[in-house]
Amino acid sequence: MTAPQMMSVHRALAELKTLNDRIEKAVRDAEFIATDRKSAEKVNGLPIEEFEKTLQGGFDKAVSLIERRNRLKEAIVQSNATTEVTVGGETMTVAKAIERKTSIQLEEDLLAAMTAKRRQAVNRLTMENDTLPHRLEAYLAEILGKKENAKKEEVELHTKAFLARNEFVLIDPLHLSKRIDELEERISAFKTDVDAVLSESNAITQITI
Repeated sequence: MTAPQMMSVHRALAELKTLNDRIEKAVRDAEFIATDRKSAEKVNGLPIEEFEKTLQGGFDKAVSLIERRNRLKEAIVQSNATTEVTVGGETMTVAKAIERKTSIQLEEDLLAAMTAKRRQAVNRLTMENDTLPHRLEAYLAEILGKKENAKKEEVELHTKAFLARNEFVLIDPLHLSKRIDELEERISAFKTDVDAVLSESNAITQITI
């Protein structure tokens, strides 16, 4: 059994990238089994005993590389699950930071939807309320006749009643502008920091293989 080996997560990740290709080549090049005449004394130019050793060697190499990859992967996963980093002012495990790099698209989709819905609501509010002065004038004329002949109190009373019925307002229990600003800042802070923070963590965090 080989002695335990310590290395940085950064180095382990670099090796992991090459192992898949090495495993693929080892599996592709290995023969594992052969067929020849019962009377043959050599296979592929090698004495039977030596050829059998090449079969065993090819198998052992493939298995050894796969086991190495599995140990590296397991050690990295365990390290990521316990090592904490601070990204954008928020403390989390490396595993959570890595996962959030992918899932942050969902938060960006939410931010985009919130922003679009608020823009639609504000645009409608503006459009509807921009028509109010003209509609109010028409309403007062219909109710009171010539405005200059109407009593001031009546104009004020009917104006107040008209606006109460027809003025548009934002129905905003979520205080959406504030939530948009907070989410936008949170996403920006995370995306600005995450790659550098993970690189720094991987460079200093040691794992044992």
